Amino acid sequence: MEAKAETKVYKDSTPLAIGVGIFIGVLMTASFSYAALVLGFSTNGSPVAAVLGWGIMRAIFKRGTVLENNIIQTVASGINTSTAGVIFTVPILLIKGAEFNFWWIAAAGVAGAILGVGFIIPLRKQMIDLDRLRFPSGTAIASILRSPAEGMQKSRLLILGALLSATVYFITQFPKIGLPEIIPTSFDLNSLIGLPDYFNNVWAVSLLSVGIGYIAGRNGLFVLAGGLLAYWLIAPLMISMHWLPQNVPLEKAPDFIHSQMTRPLGIGMLIGGSLMSIVLIVPAIKATIKSFKFTSLKNSDNDELPIKLLYTVILIAFTLFFLAAYFTSESSFFSALLISLIATLWLFFAGIIVSQATGMTDWTPISGMSLIAVAILMMFLTPDEITTAVLIGAAISIAIAECADMMQDLKTGHLVGSRPAKQQALQLAVAGLGPIISLSVMLLIWNSGGTDPVTGAKLPGFGPGTEIEAPQAVALGATIDAVVQGNVPTEKFLAGGIIGGLLSFTPIPGLGVIMGIAMYLSMKYILPYGLGSLLNILIVYRRGKEWAEKWGVPFSAGLIVGEALLIITFALLTVFGVIQ
Repeated sequence: MEAKAETKVYKDSTPLAIGVGIFIGVLMTASFSYAALVLGFSTNGSPVAAVLGWGIMRAIFKRGTVLENNIIQTVASGINTSTAGVIFTVPILLIKGAEFNFWWIAAAGVAGAILGVGFIIPLRKQMIDLDRLRFPSGTAIASILRSPAEGMQKSRLLILGALLSATVYFITQFPKIGLPEIIPTSFDLNSLIGLPDYFNNVWAVSLLSVGIGYIAGRNGLFVLAGGLLAYWLIAPLMISMHWLPQNVPLEKAPDFIHSQMTRPLGIGMLIGGSLMSIVLIVPAIKATIKSFKFTSLKNSDNDELPIKLLYTVILIAFTLFFLAAYFTSESSFFSALLISLIATLWLFFAGIIVSQATGMTDWTPISGMSLIAVAILMMFLTPDEITTAVLIGAAISIAIAECADMMQDLKTGHLVGSRPAKQQALQLAVAGLGPIISLSVMLLIWNSGGTDPVTGAKLPGFGPGTEIEAPQAVALGATIDAVVQGNVPTEKFLAGGIIGGLLSFTPIPGLGVIMGIAMYLSMKYILPYGLGSLLNILIVYRRGKEWAEKWGVPFSAGLIVGEALLIITFALLTVFGVIQ
């Protein structure tokens, strides 16, 4: 009887739970890939997975335990976590017309995902059992899992938000299907309030942006502040003071200022903020490495995966990493091996940094780490080998994101009583799906640009001059160009780096990085994003923080999912010629 009771307690990784987790993971990866492509931001998918898990298990299958739902969110977030690593880096290859081999890029992404999970597993005992890092998101998800009744209500709110945002987006697309325009895709408030044209006051009609801003909460105001600084202060000041070259016409002035001033300044802030974050957690990193012991995996209660299995996984992933690097460049065998080895060591180091930062602050500096890695690699590669640099940068980004997510999930499992080995094994098994799905969505949107009615040339689905600007990838491309061409705007990068580093000393985690990213994002999405943050603050003031998080966050997550899934549907219809 005792043995049966124990089996029942740990019956968590059921086929149904794994299947539901994969379904939710694919759904979120598709949705968040589009969101990251549009906004340059991503968000933690684990709360969405936990809420949807309760809804699906209870509403459809009339069952579900806390442990089963923990497996659902572990599997789903393990798949979804690769989104940012892919979307922040790989799109620049398509924008630049560089060599693009889907399968080798996918292989590098899969390798990064597996390495990220494998490298961080041995640190579980140190970070969670000994250091007892808080991992705020992991702790919050545990509270969702413990409240099945609330989980059902939150699922309904999420679905309602998804229906609303999908409906609004559908109405904005009426002209594409031959119906009269009712709601435009964006509108310019300057025509209503009389500001000069060089004040960028265009608002995208995007409930997705509002939803992500609401989830960001008060910290989202710093994104808004960065955008206002770039577009409403620096640009108007330079124009009004006539500080621009005389050959730059007034209508081109905002774009000139963005490319020559605010974007490099923002990139410098991003790099400076990321580096300073590393410096600030050096003591914690040293303590973790000092106490790191592989022998802790050799326990008798099977709490961890066997160390031999981890060695095998890491070896397989490294081999994929090396092959992808070798076959996408003209490097020799030993050069590719050296590049892969250096990248893997940086990945391990960056994974510890990001996991520590996530455990203490819930902040993950993925974009900064990947930008630094790609910039360094381009110093040792030729301009024609941009594919290799971006490929490795993407793999590193994916890996460090998986490191942070694995530790968040293990923290949740620790709080609800799951066995770590089961979570580790399942995330190792499914993590490689994420890069493949995200790359597929990216290609789908790229191919949905249609054709030029005059020339018949194929139009890109995202990038500069399109509705979907892919700001993170464009910023990465600008950095690569500066390194390759030898005209790095050193003064602007340095000034931005100093500002970003100083902002990192504030009580707000990652403030330098947040402000830096905002300096080169599109203002038409920053404005609705900021509106979402303001709504969060207003609701917290009127109803309290608990209410704002408990009911506002699921609804906002629905706003993200609904619009994203519908844009993917429209992309499919465009690719197959159903709509133009």
